Amino acid sequence: MKPSSNTILIIIVTLFVSAFAYYYFFTDTGNQPPLTSNGSSNFSQSQFQTLVNELSISFITDIFSDARFNSLVDLTTQVSPESTGRLDPFAPVSAVQATPVDQ
Repeated sequence: MKPSSNTILIIIVTLFVSAFAYYYFFTDTGNQPPLTSNGSSNFSQSQFQTLVNELSISFITDIFSDARFNSLVDLTTQVSPESTGRLDPFAPVSAVQATPVDQ
């Protein structure tokens, strides 16, 4: 019986994936150390602040004085405190304590 072209294609793809997996996992290709910095590893906060000050970032704060922003209303709802349930919600019902535990 002659194998079909789909069977040959599946065998070739499987061999290719297997070869790639072997190459990646069993050679040193996948075990490289993480990237390191070229300079010193002691990057101080003053150096960071100096670099941040060199950036030319400006924030437009005009939105806070806009009438549409000031007309926004807080729609939060107060949540009343509730008593907590059982200590172990997966315990059998027969093992329930008589009073719920409040935290």
